[in-house]
Amino acid sequence: MKPCRLSWVLVTAFALSAPLWAVETSFWQIGSFGEFLQGKLSSVSLSQDGNLRLAPASQVVFSPEEALALSLARGPEGNLYVGTGHQGKVFRMDTHHRSKLFFTAQEPDIFALAVGPDGAVYVGSSPEGKVYRVAPDGNSKVFYDPNTKYIWAMTFDGEGRLYVATGDKGQIFRVDPSGKGGLFYDSKQNHVMCLTLDRDGNLLAGTVPNGLIYRISPQGRAFVIYQASLPEIHALATDSQGHIYAAALGSALGKGSPELLFPPTPSGLVPAGVTTVTVTASEEATKQAPKGQNPPAEAATTPSFNRPAPSAMAMPGFQIPQGRGQIVEIRPDSTTDTLWSSNTESIFGLALRDGHVLFSTDSDGRIFDLVPNPEGDKLTLLTETHESLATRLLMAGSDLYVATSNIAKLFRVETALTHEGTYESPVKDAKFISHWGMLVWRGDAPAETSLEFYTRSGNSERPDNTWSDWAGPYRSANSTAIQSPPARYIQWKAVFHSSGGETPVLDEVTVSYLNQNLAPEIRSLSVSTSGERTGPTGGGTPSALTPGATISVSAGSSVGFGLPTPTTTKPGKTPVTLNWVTDDPNGDTLTYSLYIKAADEQTWHLLKDHLQQASYTIEPNTLPDGKYVARLVASDAESNPPELARRSELLSAPFWIDNTPPEVTVAKQTLHGESAEVHFLAEDSTSPLRSAETSLDGKTWRDILSDDGIVDSRRETFTVKIPRLDPGEHIILLRAYDTAGNAGVGKAVLYVSGEDKAKP
Repeated sequence: MKPCRLSWVLVTAFALSAPLWAVETSFWQIGSFGEFLQGKLSSVSLSQDGNLRLAPASQVVFSPEEALALSLARGPEGNLYVGTGHQGKVFRMDTHHRSKLFFTAQEPDIFALAVGPDGAVYVGSSPEGKVYRVAPDGNSKVFYDPNTKYIWAMTFDGEGRLYVATGDKGQIFRVDPSGKGGLFYDSKQNHVMCLTLDRDGNLLAGTVPNGLIYRISPQGRAFVIYQASLPEIHALATDSQGHIYAAALGSALGKGSPELLFPPTPSGLVPAGVTTVTVTASEEATKQAPKGQNPPAEAATTPSFNRPAPSAMAMPGFQIPQGRGQIVEIRPDSTTDTLWSSNTESIFGLALRDGHVLFSTDSDGRIFDLVPNPEGDKLTLLTETHESLATRLLMAGSDLYVATSNIAKLFRVETALTHEGTYESPVKDAKFISHWGMLVWRGDAPAETSLEFYTRSGNSERPDNTWSDWAGPYRSANSTAIQSPPARYIQWKAVFHSSGGETPVLDEVTVSYLNQNLAPEIRSLSVSTSGERTGPTGGGTPSALTPGATISVSAGSSVGFGLPTPTTTKPGKTPVTLNWVTDDPNGDTLTYSLYIKAADEQTWHLLKDHLQQASYTIEPNTLPDGKYVARLVASDAESNPPELARRSELLSAPFWIDNTPPEVTVAKQTLHGESAEVHFLAEDSTSPLRSAETSLDGKTWRDILSDDGIVDSRRETFTVKIPRLDPGEHIILLRAYDTAGNAGVGKAVLYVSGEDKAKP
């Protein structure tokens, strides 16, 4: 078979079928580093330019019954030594991956291991630790006691002298082959976390909390060659050309006393500050930052092994860090570059291989491969161990060994590629029940390689046993109809196969889908009058609208009633306005139809259809007096084919149409000399009265209360008293308003004679 370049043509049944409706075909595409990073990689590598391919073959070669693998060293015969916590155990694994317990210290944690020129293993224990010398046959003794709390790192120089990096006083001790030693350098920092030698035999040391890297001559003369913007230099490595690579990290905890790895917590207790969160990687969070730009410095004195844990499986007494990370290159001419930075991942393991910088992080135990290049560094997520934290890296020939924690394991990563790997995409939330279209992809499939795809769907946010089984395989790159059932969520996976030394490459995957058309939502339907209220008002019932009042019905059947701020302007005849608030989950264009019926009717009568605005005004004189209810129908038919169109409806609160004014009559009138008293009766057949006013001879009008003090019923009496009238004819007027704004006027005619006025 010839190697073939597989391309994709974005063709779906939906796109070919018919007119472009509002419920359009959607496309879910994954093709960038950040997008692929949100999925799960199993024996698959991810390059910075967004390509998935088979990863180097890896396997777990050692898994003791311990919580943490904290240190790693290699002996001259190829044996590997693993220091663990919290039982103070050191294990030895031979070249055939056979392992056994090699040494147990009295202290719980082994952060530092070094193999001496004599073949013995030197073990640095913590806390209140010592340096033990363990011979190849297992015999051990205390080699040196630095009288300090923590031993973080150890290394030998060319003369067989052992350097011991400690905390919490930030001191470095030097011990000769006989076990005699003393203070070599006091950094005045809290902790010296890592040590290595440069090509000239100088000691390099990284510290906490100021992120300093020291170059210290054999005579103990120190010079700071770099200060990171993050508080901790956790690992150092050098190459034969004199380049120095540093792993810097830090969290947002701020300053504080170190609380490093502590003894296991009693059963049932949870260490303070340990939390459980889910971290979703983003492209911005993990991509390489521009060279020379570092994240802002974070003040901290707490070393990295005591940060709030993001893992729900964190062992008691162990806190996995969650902070920032950087890889920094320091060249022989003292210029520096930040090769990689992240705001969510911290770097712990660091190793070099043939110009490649390998480093491990605290996110799924990831292993990255970085190739520095002036024209653009090349970054690859080499593999994921799927452990909480990859603590140490060690090169053994061409193989890379990775120590992890939670639970302690040792992985071997080869240079040869594995023959099968799987990538599981993140779960896609389509927001609504959806029909799935085509899965299309693009990539390379050389001879003796292949790619297969599978999909599954469900209606729970996380895949579980309620999801459909994996459907597939889909092998065609151009387009394959997805066989998974309609649902809200979907996930795909790609299986990479190779029977030779080549690997298939996946560049991009696109899934098309069509949301189910959902019915429009009518959130509220309100009935209001646009007039203004008059004078003094009393209580009333929502079914008789005050001019300017609103009755609102929500979709949940709740009814609200609101009144406007009182004014002194007298109402006129007021129309009834219907207002509504709607929404469409699919974003469709909605049209409305409005129906009405009286309380004594059975049939709905269409007022207006094909409305596009969200209101409609009913002029009162178009309907007879009475109690009415309106029905609003919202439809998305303009945005969907007829067979998919949906509609919703909602009834308004009852309201009144009142075109008839109150009837005002004179019940009684009396005249006593020049004073008069007139009793009016005002009645309305439909609506309660709302206000009244009176005038003498048609001049100034003034508000008047009913005899019971509140104008609020359909029948009210009013008494108008005039204390002094001039001789002649007078007209006393009473004008009454109902809640619909109708006004009725009544009058009393009085005559005052001159004789009446002349009387004392």
